[in-house]
Amino acid sequence: MFSTPEFWVFIAFVLLIASFGKRAYIFVTQTLDQHSQKVTDQLAKAESLHDEAQSLLNSYKKKHEEALEQANKIIAYAEREALELKQTSERELEKFIAQKEKALHERMNIEREEMKAKLISEATDEALKIVERVLAKSPADLKTLTEASLKEVAKLHV
Repeated sequence: MFSTPEFWVFIAFVLLIASFGKRAYIFVTQTLDQHSQKVTDQLAKAESLHDEAQSLLNSYKKKHEEALEQANKIIAYAEREALELKQTSERELEKFIAQKEKALHERMNIEREEMKAKLISEATDEALKIVERVLAKSPADLKTLTEASLKEVAKLHV
């Protein structure tokens, strides 16, 4: 059994496989260890990138919230300013209308007084014309009336 050529071929084959198997085992384990290390490194890098991305996301969320808060403050300020401007404009309009009404009333009073004076003047002129016509019919009454009028005028100037 140990002297047959098949046995020695089998022993040589086992030794060949054992020597190549050991090297193949070492090569395969090293390759798998390297691949495992590479995957571990990639996972660590991916986790690091994920953490960084999460940090940036949180930072941008915070900035977004701050921007919204600031925008709300700006809007509230603008609304207050608009309301104040509206109220100021309404007060100014009321003052303007009151001034125009006052000026209109004053103008109406002036025109009323002018019309009264004009009517009095016209009435006086007409009365004088009527008196002159009446007195023109009797010259004696004219002389008496003229003297009385001059006395009254003299009293007024004294």
